[in-house]
Amino acid sequence: MEGYKEYMVKKRTTGKDRGVRVLFWVLIALSAAGAIVLLLPPFFLVTVCLYMVYRYLVYPLTDLEYEYLYVDRQLTVSKVMAKERRKDLEVLDLDKVEILAPSNSYRLAEYKNRELKISPYWSLEEDHVPYVMIYEGGRKILLDLTEDFVKIIQNNAPRKVFLD
Repeated sequence: MEGYKEYMVKKRTTGKDRGVRVLFWVLIALSAAGAIVLLLPPFFLVTVCLYMVYRYLVYPLTDLEYEYLYVDRQLTVSKVMAKERRKDLEVLDLDKVEILAPSNSYRLAEYKNRELKISPYWSLEEDHVPYVMIYEGGRKILLDLTEDFVKIIQNNAPRKVFLD
């Protein structure tokens, strides 16, 4: 049985993200004010360089969305930066998944003491319970999936995917 489902979730903007954005805008404003008051070309150049760094590095890395796409027993996780650029992060094969369950599920108890590399691909919202995927024994992947998305995956791997 095959399935197709896609879902996109916006990552919450943290205080650190806001702080970095504000810091860059303050630096841009100060260098622009210096350029206007002093009429020195280096200040204009600094202002343009700061804006370019903000526009092409800082803002895209602090405005993220995660897209989950399930097709042919594979879950593709992509990040969309500033609603402009897309980067595929991983393609997860359902055959290599040990378990997929909500993070508060009792079924994950045996994995609590393991040394697992964590890959957080979820929204960081406090009211959402992320799903935990144990992948190939050494990775713990946090996903912000909906129940109907998980049901489609469960149809293809009923012994590995749980909703409780």
